[in-house]
Amino acid sequence: MKRFAAISLIALLLTACSSSSNTVTAKVDDTATTIAEEAVAEEKPPPTAAPKSTELMQLEDAWDFAASRPGSDIGQVFQLFRLKQSLGPKNIACYDPESGDVCEEIVKAINVVGLTEQQLTLLLDSLELPHRVIERDCELLMVTEEFVGGRVNFSVFEGVVTGWASEGGGSFLDEGNC
Repeated sequence: MKRFAAISLIALLLTACSSSSNTVTAKVDDTATTIAEEAVAEEKPPPTAAPKSTELMQLEDAWDFAASRPGSDIGQVFQLFRLKQSLGPKNIACYDPESGDVCEEIVKAINVVGLTEQQLTLLLDSLELPHRVIERDCELLMVTEEFVGGRVNFSVFEGVVTGWASEGGGSFLDEGNC
């Protein structure tokens, strides 16, 4: 029996090595096709990426612009964002007695003065920071008086952010366009 198995194995190897064709045929449903033909038939075009939404493209552009500005530290922004997430759910006050006003530090790291209102709104929304405009084109807007620790109040002149402050944080930082 061992002799028969050894002879069969040697015969199988000899027939495989002595084949003159480089393609191996495979029988599928009584139809002979080559493996090369199957590979060509199964070859699919590479998957294309789903088109990005307009909102996502605007958000990416805003982050790219903010990251390219002098004085901004986007790496620090994301480290502080992780800290903010550990402090509680979104849009909740982000003050920690040990690390101070995390929202204020995030806004400092972004270097928001000089961004457009739309860019700043996109950035702060993506970071889940509460925010509002309190002054537009040198006119104070009506705002509610409730205190939301860490909420970012900012002023806008001709669509560009000119000043900001974090509720519970330092004083209002303004470039003085008015």
